[in-house]
Amino acid sequence: MKASTPKFILTLAVGLTVVLSIMMTAFATPAVNSGVNNVPIGIVSTNDEVYQKMAKPLDKKGFDVTQYKSVSAMKDAVNERKIYGAFDISENGDMTLYKATAASTAVAQALETIGNGVVTQQKAAAKAQIQPMQAQTTDANTLKALDAKVQAIDAKTLTVKELKSFPSRDTKGAGLVAGALPIALGGWIGTVAIANVVKGKNQKFWAAIAFSIIGGFGLVAVIQFGIGTFNGNYFLTSLGAMLGIAGTAFFVLGLLEVMGNGGLGIAAVMLILLGNPLSGLGSAPEMLPKGWGFLGQLLPPGATGTLLRNVTFFDGNAIALPVCVLATYVIVGMILFKIGKKSVLVETV
Repeated sequence: MKASTPKFILTLAVGLTVVLSIMMTAFATPAVNSGVNNVPIGIVSTNDEVYQKMAKPLDKKGFDVTQYKSVSAMKDAVNERKIYGAFDISENGDMTLYKATAASTAVAQALETIGNGVVTQQKAAAKAQIQPMQAQTTDANTLKALDAKVQAIDAKTLTVKELKSFPSRDTKGAGLVAGALPIALGGWIGTVAIANVVKGKNQKFWAAIAFSIIGGFGLVAVIQFGIGTFNGNYFLTSLGAMLGIAGTAFFVLGLLEVMGNGGLGIAAVMLILLGNPLSGLGSAPEMLPKGWGFLGQLLPPGATGTLLRNVTFFDGNAIALPVCVLATYVIVGMILFKIGKKSVLVETV
């Protein structure tokens, strides 16, 4: 065997540096440039003037605000994954935040911060109106009444109501957030093992099926019974995980059959370098840089995470896109696996 030439070693070093740079960019860019990018939320108010007064500053912050005339309509919108939460403003100005932490912990925290800020501003404005009257009055009864109003204003707080929460064992959904990398990397590693250990094309096909089924049950068992992030129907959630693993498995197998080991690089870029950081599981797709969040939902990790979240916490609403995305990866992967000849050529040799 001939020794590698300096030119080859230099080319390899440059190539690996490019890969490292891509990895750094893929992981760092969403974190550095994350923020509110058309995050859909609601405001419950029958008064259009009150709605506009509240909606305009939220629009400027990057929120996509929708008005709802009733709390029930707003709750339906949250359950249907149309909005992440909403502010309900009463006739006397009291504010209630309806949040859905299970939809996004980051968005829920952001809404609570905004709500507290609004209440603080309301209190300051109300006290500013009363203070001149306190300074001018000399009547004891009037002064007492004004002092009581100030105390009532000071006691005013944001009322927070949770609509969709994570279970008590994992109130922040850390298990789902941490699951982004295992979903991407685990599916990739499992499929590579099948491709290299299992002999026979038909056998690899059935091995991928078995991996998807058993892996789906196992993944959800760990998240639901081990970590405590899920509390929904175990079998229905497992079906979603099976589809996610199948999408990864057959896509990687298909690329290997058509391109050989070169297909692993493409799969690694799509599943790990891009799929993991763009999955939106740690925040929300709408909190990633514009366009990147939607791209993440078109990759298996993001689609799988969204599917599991919506099946578990939102009664299976808004699952059409992730199901179609994952089914497309399964179908395309099967087609590539069918027409590819790499494993047959290797086993023949």
